[in-house]
Amino acid sequence: MHCRALFFFTLILLLYAGIASAGPSLVVEVEGIEGKLLENVLARLRIQVYSQDSDLSETEILRLYQLSEQDIKSALAPYGFYSPEITATLSQDEDLWSASYLIDPGQPVIINSVSVSIVGPGEMFADEFKAETPAMIKGDVLNQRVYEAEKRRILRKAATFGFLDAEFLLHEIRIDRQAYAADIELQLDTGNRYHFGEIRVDQDIITEGLFFKFIEFDSDDYFSTRRLQQVQRDLYRSDYFSSVVIEGDIEAAEDLRVPVDIAVEPLNAYNRFSFGLGYSTDIRAYARFEWLNRMLNRWGHRLFSSVQYGELERYVTLNYTVPVVDPRFNALTGSGSWQKKSWDETDTTLYSTGLLYEYSTPEHYYGVSLKYLNEDYRVGETTGESQLLMPGVLWTWALADDIVTTRHGIRALIELTGAHENFGSDASFAKLKAEGRAIITPVETFRIIGRGSIGTIQVDSIDSIPPSIRFYAGGQKSVRGYKYRTLGPTDSSGTVIGGKILLTGGIEGEKQFSENWRGIVFYDAGNAMNDINVDLAHGVGAGIGVVLPFGQARLEFAYPINDEGEAQYVYLSVGTDL
Repeated sequence: MHCRALFFFTLILLLYAGIASAGPSLVVEVEGIEGKLLENVLARLRIQVYSQDSDLSETEILRLYQLSEQDIKSALAPYGFYSPEITATLSQDEDLWSASYLIDPGQPVIINSVSVSIVGPGEMFADEFKAETPAMIKGDVLNQRVYEAEKRRILRKAATFGFLDAEFLLHEIRIDRQAYAADIELQLDTGNRYHFGEIRVDQDIITEGLFFKFIEFDSDDYFSTRRLQQVQRDLYRSDYFSSVVIEGDIEAAEDLRVPVDIAVEPLNAYNRFSFGLGYSTDIRAYARFEWLNRMLNRWGHRLFSSVQYGELERYVTLNYTVPVVDPRFNALTGSGSWQKKSWDETDTTLYSTGLLYEYSTPEHYYGVSLKYLNEDYRVGETTGESQLLMPGVLWTWALADDIVTTRHGIRALIELTGAHENFGSDASFAKLKAEGRAIITPVETFRIIGRGSIGTIQVDSIDSIPPSIRFYAGGQKSVRGYKYRTLGPTDSSGTVIGGKILLTGGIEGEKQFSENWRGIVFYDAGNAMNDINVDLAHGVGAGIGVVLPFGQARLEFAYPINDEGEAQYVYLSVGTDL
């Protein structure tokens, strides 16, 4: 019995000790401020921070409470508030403590002047050190975080010009607490300017000659971190490498020359295969297979092949591309293709070969081509065969915040091609086409999309050129409400034979209802014609869209206002915005 009593007594003591060891509870409340001010105060207020991690004793609570005013002032100062009024209270109700703070941040300190001066060899670049959008200007509320970020920006800018030893001789904020004003002064000594030294490359993937064409600087050029970053981007964009590491070995610099180390890794696989089934309102169901070899040999040649079998459109294409001149931008492509297309009362089979010289950047594309075309066709009750040797030029330009899901962007295209009977062709013609597309987002959840096409063909008779050269209108990417290529001049049997002039346009509004779903309304107008006085066809409609990782899938319902062409009421499409 004594043992049992001793056991229970010991258990009671242990429970009491466990309860007694638990410190009092603490609640911290902060009022009077919000946003970044509140976030920074809560992050720096030690009585708040420590109470979240562990139980505090009464002694610790009292000590941290005494430090609260200091914590709050240090949290507000970086945002320009140096004279806050703080009303603090600490109360206890048994084991529950409450620490309350009512904060009036007071009048902020305003920047009175900003002086940034550059001394040393880099003084000639003083204007380049200025930010396009100044971070600190007279009249702004002083923000020490912005001040520190501006100092880092200036040092990074110095490094882009090769001033690797740049340092601030003076960096200070002078605050007049009585006038609530601050004067900022920065003075940077750029130090000596460095050059690129030896370029050391570790790679055996492509030829040395081709690799060094991607490096747009030479030894003895002025060192620039920006140029190193650009070379890294260009090597990645070549699609030859899975990893690119490029570094200036500043520690090994001698005589103001920085050696550069470049190491690359090959792709795991240079062949890329894709197979897909799809449906487009214009060309109906199809199956497509594509093969891309991104590096056929050490000279960087590429091979691309695409095969499509569909209800209305079939083709086989083969392109062989060789990097030339500057491989970052220039390429020469030889191509060959076979195509068979059908629409309305038209069937056409064509063979083509060509040579294309292209210059391409992320925003611009220029192409000069020479193409041989042999086309056998039937349009209504008329048949024909055409052989054409066609030089051509193509220019495209695109600028967007995001090509796949665009908020603001624009794309334009101009194409000129032609042929002449005296130079290996059955007919003479000149064809000019321009088209564009623009997207703006005036408010957060609403986009306006506009598009248009205009074109002309200078030719004696439309019958002398094959259907692939003529202009047609109607379809999902032309004038919705009408079937694919059913708008244009007709022959005596009523078959649309295509025209010399193209004019189409459309505007649509898109409302975002959720993260992925969109509602669409649109109006289209246009026609293909031989005479500019021909009336345009008009179509209106609405639809829904769903945002996908690779673009947007749309289901659209259209209504043709005119009686021209053949009506088409439903459209399904998948693609990017631009």
